[in-house]
Amino acid sequence: MFGIDIAALLAQYGLLVLAIGCLLEGETVLVLAGLAAHQGLLGLPQVLMVAMFFGWLGDQIFFWLGRWKGDAILQRFPSWAKQKPRLDIWIQKYHAPVIIMVRFMYGLRAAGPVLIGHSGLCPWKFMLYNAIGAVLWAVLFVSLGWVFGQAAEQVLTRIDALGHYIFYVGAGVIFVVGAGIWLWNRRRAARIARAARLARQAQGLD
Repeated sequence: MFGIDIAALLAQYGLLVLAIGCLLEGETVLVLAGLAAHQGLLGLPQVLMVAMFFGWLGDQIFFWLGRWKGDAILQRFPSWAKQKPRLDIWIQKYHAPVIIMVRFMYGLRAAGPVLIGHSGLCPWKFMLYNAIGAVLWAVLFVSLGWVFGQAAEQVLTRIDALGHYIFYVGAGVIFVVGAGIWLWNRRRAARIARAARLARQAQGLD
């Protein structure tokens, strides 16, 4: 991240570097912290707690920036402004999953909380679902470093892409299942409505 030797910084400053990295949404920092915990250099519970809290805090800061200074920020970043109409629609329809997943969405990791803040969403809803997203985010990337141990060092240059692919596969499964349930309910409602209509017609014939 930014050409900095994060592993060396973690070894020297530990949880402080992790906290700063989480504020900046650095998945690489999380993986390295998980690796450090695997090697006994950092405590796993402390790593998870710091990652969850500061991951949550970072998005809270961006949310309130969007709420207070959203217009100025969107003028400064036109590419973010172009994504606002789409994200507003998502927020209106599916605010909970969008808030949870936005930190995993490539291109929306920084812009997402700002745009959500600008949308006028209730701050309490964002705070709650942002906390759920931060927990999932921290557990996922710290686990990559912890479970794979030394092997994580060989994939650090590709960890952002790997993390997004893993999440997108999971999100795809959730989407397919959700779409299947929605389609089944819609067809079921249509069958019930058709049966009710036929029943009324039969009563009219009688």
